Amino acid sequence: MKIKEGYILKDVAGNKIVIATGSEKMNFNGVMTFNSVGAEIFTMIDEGMAPEEIIKKIAGEYSADEDTVRKDFAALTEKMRKYGILEE
Repeated sequence: MKIKEGYILKDVAGNKIVIATGSEKMNFNGVMTFNSVGAEIFTMIDEGMAPEEIIKKIAGEYSADEDTVRKDFAALTEKMRKYGILEE
């Protein structure tokens, strides 16, 4: 899993949003915003971290149950796929 080329995370007026660059501007007709954890996950995916590694890191940083983080991670990445931001 990786972030599709042409998508970047930006801080706009304190909000973390994904924007399309280059030719992807023609394919991306929406806006996807992230909270701080979602932005952290986007960055870790973009850096090439494996899903299980991301889940363990988030669970440890936020003292959260791994199963809950895994479900939330799955929901977030499914939304990212729907928007065309993620590719396998």
